[in-house]
Amino acid sequence: MKKTVLKNLFRDIKKTFSRFLSIVIIITVGVSFYAGVRATSPDMKKSGDYYFYKNNLMDFKVISTLGITKDDIAEIEKLNGVTKADGSYSMDGVVEKDNRSIVLNVNSLPKEDSMNKINILKGRTAKNDREAVVEEKFLEKYKSKIGDKIVLQSDNDSDIKDKLKNNEFQIVGTAESPLYISAQRQLSSVGDGDVNGFVYIIPEDFKSDVYTEMYVRCNSEESKASLLSNDKYKNVTSGIEKELEGIGIKRNEIRYAQVLRDANDKIQAAEDKLGNSRREAEDKIAEGHRQLDDAKVKLEQGKSEFQENQISFDKKISYGEKQISQGKSQIEAAENEINSNTVDIQNGRLQLAKAKNQLTEAENKLNAGKQQAAASISEGMEVKVAEAKKYMDSLPINPVYIAQYNSLNEIYEKDIKGKDFDNMYDALNNDGAVKQLNEYFDIKSLKITFDKAYLDISSGRKQITAKNKLLQDGEARLAAGRAEIEENKKKIADSERELNKEKKEGIIKLNDANAQLVEGQKIIDENTQRLNSEESKTNSQINSGEAQLQRNRDKIKNIKKPEWYVLGRTLNVGYENYRQDSHRIDNIGKAFPLIFFLVAALVSLTTMARMVQENRIEIGTFKALGYSRLAIVSHYLIYSLLASVIGSVIGISFGFRLFPPLIMNAYSSLYTIPYALIPFNTKLAVESSLIAVLFTSLAAIAATLSELREVPASLMRPKPPKSGKVILLEKITFLWKRLSFTRKVTARNIFRYKQRFFMTVIGIAACTGLMITGFGLKEGITGAMNKQFSEIYKYNMQASFIKSIDSGEKNNIKNKIIKDNNMKSILFTYSKNASVNKKSGSEDVYIIVPENKGNLNKYINLTMKNNSLKLEDNGVIITEKLSKLINKKIGDSFQITINSKVINAKISAITEQYVQHYIYISSDYYKKIAGEDIQFNSFYGLLKDTSNSAQNNTSKILTDIDGIGSVSFKNNLQVNFNKGINSINSVVLVLIVSAGILAFVVIYNLTNININERKRELATIKVLGFYNNELAFYIYRENIILTIIGSLVGIIYGILINRLIISTAETNVMMFLKTINPIYLLYSAMLTILFSFVVNLVMYRRFDRIDMIESLKNAE
Repeated sequence: MKKTVLKNLFRDIKKTFSRFLSIVIIITVGVSFYAGVRATSPDMKKSGDYYFYKNNLMDFKVISTLGITKDDIAEIEKLNGVTKADGSYSMDGVVEKDNRSIVLNVNSLPKEDSMNKINILKGRTAKNDREAVVEEKFLEKYKSKIGDKIVLQSDNDSDIKDKLKNNEFQIVGTAESPLYISAQRQLSSVGDGDVNGFVYIIPEDFKSDVYTEMYVRCNSEESKASLLSNDKYKNVTSGIEKELEGIGIKRNEIRYAQVLRDANDKIQAAEDKLGNSRREAEDKIAEGHRQLDDAKVKLEQGKSEFQENQISFDKKISYGEKQISQGKSQIEAAENEINSNTVDIQNGRLQLAKAKNQLTEAENKLNAGKQQAAASISEGMEVKVAEAKKYMDSLPINPVYIAQYNSLNEIYEKDIKGKDFDNMYDALNNDGAVKQLNEYFDIKSLKITFDKAYLDISSGRKQITAKNKLLQDGEARLAAGRAEIEENKKKIADSERELNKEKKEGIIKLNDANAQLVEGQKIIDENTQRLNSEESKTNSQINSGEAQLQRNRDKIKNIKKPEWYVLGRTLNVGYENYRQDSHRIDNIGKAFPLIFFLVAALVSLTTMARMVQENRIEIGTFKALGYSRLAIVSHYLIYSLLASVIGSVIGISFGFRLFPPLIMNAYSSLYTIPYALIPFNTKLAVESSLIAVLFTSLAAIAATLSELREVPASLMRPKPPKSGKVILLEKITFLWKRLSFTRKVTARNIFRYKQRFFMTVIGIAACTGLMITGFGLKEGITGAMNKQFSEIYKYNMQASFIKSIDSGEKNNIKNKIIKDNNMKSILFTYSKNASVNKKSGSEDVYIIVPENKGNLNKYINLTMKNNSLKLEDNGVIITEKLSKLINKKIGDSFQITINSKVINAKISAITEQYVQHYIYISSDYYKKIAGEDIQFNSFYGLLKDTSNSAQNNTSKILTDIDGIGSVSFKNNLQVNFNKGINSINSVVLVLIVSAGILAFVVIYNLTNININERKRELATIKVLGFYNNELAFYIYRENIILTIIGSLVGIIYGILINRLIISTAETNVMMFLKTINPIYLLYSAMLTILFSFVVNLVMYRRFDRIDMIESLKNAE
């Protein structure tokens, strides 16, 4: 019998494999989501705990305002429960890169066996005081590389070299640190206040003789799981924390006495040193004055000798210059006389030259006249000879003509031709032809004229020669006079040169002597000035030293007892943010996956119940054949167990490997946790599998037992159809009459099968609601953050003071702040951490007391349901989340613990805020309930320009003002929150996609059940002649209507469940919006309808497989 039951079981699985597979799939989806999402938070915590344990993260960070000494560390290590205590150094520095000031946390490298060990990612660790290890993101963000150099600066009035031996480092490696796991860092008092990374250097590079902080590690197993078992960890470490605070009181007294003693010893040593310096300076100055007096006496003696030599020299030079001047005057007179005679000789020379020219001209005229006369005579004779020849030729026989021709021709050829006048005349005269020729040319007269002219010229030449001799004699005398003058000039020049030489040498000697005197005076003056300066400087130094001593004495008087701060892990920004985010995922995982899983379980329950109802004939047959109730029930029980177990195994394997890595990866951009531990969570695996098995198995058992109540004969017949009833739509006659036959059948089918109607509507509504919840969670988180930073926080920046200031100091520092042209207005406040008691424990809050309560809303918009609130003097305004946690309303009183003092306050209003807990108190009301005036320690500011460059400039201006510590900007805070919101959005996206997948599977499964239940009905309709598309639309119409109804119901369900999920996902310090944008309601409904259409398309092929013979089978 068992063999038959098992064989029939496997046949049923094969025959209804699609149904079996749908149960497996829906269980897989439900279990994977439930187990995977709920496992994410523990996996995140385990990954963080493993990283913190491996890198030995401190349990406490102890800070003292006067520093931590080695004795402090030794005392802490003696405490029970303390494993180790290490001192460390840290400070903030600025690196200038690309015209931007980058703020870095500078830390000392921890020892190998110490706490907060860093992991070297690239390169190596620093080995000397010129090397540094930086954060990996620093290199990526600022485009640097290993090997580059960075120069640390202080960015304020102090010199960083007062704290560090060296401020220039070469980057030798990159690292990650458990102290810096988040992108958000603590605020800094330098730069723009926003820390952009960390740098580690060797401890020896710090100059301080005390540590800036001490890290403490507890001997507790709970430290290994501080995230996973946070409550246990707090309980275990709270006792050690109190002991640390208690020992801090003792160490403060010791440290205070030591600082005072050391300070007084230093002052006494400084006083002794100053007294010795004063005596040495006075002796040195007295010796200087004595030496100066001796030098002045010698200088006066030198001046007297110089004056005597100067007088003697002046007399000698004056006499010599006088003699030379007289000689020059005599020479000048002689020169004048010679120059006058020279002019006369020159005039004579001019006259003589003129006479010479006249004689030459006369001589030239004479020679020209003679030449002309000779030419005329020669030409005339030629004519006469020619005429004689003519006559002779005409009468050759005439002797007279012949004689005349021969005579004339002979005279011409012999005495005239080719001769000048004087030779011609001499030749004619010698030949006795003058008389003959005179007849023709009057040559005698010409001769007489020419001779007379010659005699005149000769006489003129004699006179010129005589005058020339006189002039030459005069010139000779002048030359002799000039030579004598030149000789005298030479003598005078020699004398003058000699005098000048003596004068020059004397002047040089005098100048040298004078220069020596001037140099001596200069040296005396310089020494006097130097001595006076030295004396003044010495006096100034002594006075400055005395003033510094007095200031140090005043400082000693003003030294306050040190503050001892014990900071746990939760005060580390990265650790606490990671803890809150993992806790937030835990909160989301408590509600959303459970509802998700319940929907899947409900559908699988329905599937099994429908399957049992469909197999009633088979059940009746088994019962009639004598099979026991246990055997029959076990058939369906094993069927459901196989489906649910297979689905659970697949779902657990898939869920643990998909959702935790996916969600943890969404946070990887926010946190540097190098390990992603995804262990097998046995508890969740068993829990989810057990729920899935129970739902399907109990459904199978209940449905089978329900059917087995009937007798076999009844079971072996089909269940009689329900009798038809008039539905509500039929009563609306004007509408019913207008419906077609198929539409009327659809309406009757929908309302006839109420179980199917409600299961389909509930399933679709649940899926629509889950998608709405996913969208609502996204809207609730992002909307809350946007509202907080855009509508509530109106200020642009806030800053804190190094120490509290009173009203007088406030005005002084305000004048410095408003010098920044970008600062529009400021509001001074007193802000303080406090706590408020509630039924179980307490809540940390921030007290804000504004200078002017009327101006607070300009910086922080206090509203409730869009109604503006005003701060009054008869109560405080608290945030909405805080009022819910302490269960107080307007008019109630509650207690605030501030500065270890408990004060009672009355709630006058509750304001809408979404991040942290705040209590706003007017200054008058604070004075009334606290019994003290406020001292301002911070301020809010409104800026004209909120661009990055303008904010950076404002930050530099503010941090340069004495007294201002850290400066932060709302934009930077919003960026950090948005990074966290983006990670949450990624998680929400996973939820929405998963809800969509579930919706698809649910609609598919319900549609599949609907078709399987109505095979005979569909076969009958097909026999009647309906085509496949008409047959499909017959079913689709019902599906579409049920999907629309389910989506509308799902919207209502989604809004309600969204409020529950939002409330569950909220943390103690955050509140989310519970309203949802209508567009997301539409998105969810449309997605559900879309999935329904897709399922209808997938199911279409099922109508082809419907066998029409089914409609002819007789149930009897």
